[in-house]
Amino acid sequence: MAGLGAASLLAGWRPRLVGPVPESLSHPSLAPFVEAARDDLMGMDMSGVAEIPVSPYDTFRLLHHPQRDYKGLDAYPMRWEKRAQMDWVLFTDGPPGGLWNDVPRNQLTLSPAHWMELSAYPIAEFYADEGLDRDPNELILKKDLVAYYHAVPEKLGLTSGIREGWTITSLEPRDFNNGPGFELKAIRSCDGEIRTVTADFIIYAVGPRTLKRRLDVPGEFDQSYVSRHYDHWDDYPGQRVMVVGGGRSADWAATELHDAGRDLIYVMRQPQERHMRLIENSQHLPYYVRIKAILGEKTRSFGTRYETHVTSFGDAGRVCINSSSGEETIKVDHVIVEIGAQPDYGLLEPWGELSLLEGRDAYRLQVRQLKVHPHNFESIDVPGVYPTGYLAENLGISVLGMHATCFPIVADIERKLAARTRA
Repeated sequence: MAGLGAASLLAGWRPRLVGPVPESLSHPSLAPFVEAARDDLMGMDMSGVAEIPVSPYDTFRLLHHPQRDYKGLDAYPMRWEKRAQMDWVLFTDGPPGGLWNDVPRNQLTLSPAHWMELSAYPIAEFYADEGLDRDPNELILKKDLVAYYHAVPEKLGLTSGIREGWTITSLEPRDFNNGPGFELKAIRSCDGEIRTVTADFIIYAVGPRTLKRRLDVPGEFDQSYVSRHYDHWDDYPGQRVMVVGGGRSADWAATELHDAGRDLIYVMRQPQERHMRLIENSQHLPYYVRIKAILGEKTRSFGTRYETHVTSFGDAGRVCINSSSGEETIKVDHVIVEIGAQPDYGLLEPWGELSLLEGRDAYRLQVRQLKVHPHNFESIDVPGVYPTGYLAENLGISVLGMHATCFPIVADIERKLAARTRA
């Protein structure tokens, strides 16, 4: 998602301010910076903003969403113009949309639809383009959101710069005549073609779920009844199903499987009180209202095992678990392991140990974030690399920030490229 946002800016889409500076930009010292860059907000003095101190990320987040609720396209303070683009390419191993391509097919977002949009293409405009009767203030289904992300490249003219179905296999530092840069090697999944590309700068937008966590127990990867991804209840055979997890993805899977008539065993390491706190804090979401109701019914078809560890997956659906009550073997038809994932920083190994910070949101999403400079989101460990989306320090793992980080990043890249040209 953040990759698409960066691509749109690199492709020459530039925001300008219409009307007065939004009142939501409440810091009294911030308005002059915004006003001075009214005709091209990418030209804002990001270093000056960061010294107020106000994050450039927060500035663009509020310029994109000055109000919590969608109040019509005319309420957006930014308008967009197409200007000259930079020389850019986006490599992606899957279709546009990042992790949303892999979430359950019926899952709703945690946030209103207009919070999930890229600012250069409001989701209300997408609804109108597709003839969809949808409210941008409502949660959006995965299928509609993915359709939106898939529509963005053509709408914004990005398709020529996107290399879909490619995986970056290595990233190395290189020195060029105009300054330091990078050499990348990529492989195409359809035919194994290998390509070498050089770049002055890297925007690192791999997403928060590129490396799935492991239980590291026997049978995790060699028992056919164990799945490490949940999509839809009818993908998993049998009546007796175990879900291993305890976060939002596992909660969704357990709820949907129960309502489809399966007998659920829900296993998690955390104590009951922590899980119930997540449920209580999420009552604005329909499926958390539902799981609370299910747990309140105390039905035998939905059994929860708190403070419990899976120790092995044996033959014929025999799962060994361990709790304060001791060891136990449970016979199941299928197991779904939904224990989260982390970003993959393996490409940055040539630069040694990275400065990583643990970030988490109210819904139990945990991400190791890279430490960055506050005015441009450049990595402090790897100059020229810009983590974006959820990956940059102190973003609060905000959906609203998945695009907002791209503004100061691309502005900084543009400034540095201009300086190299002058030199």
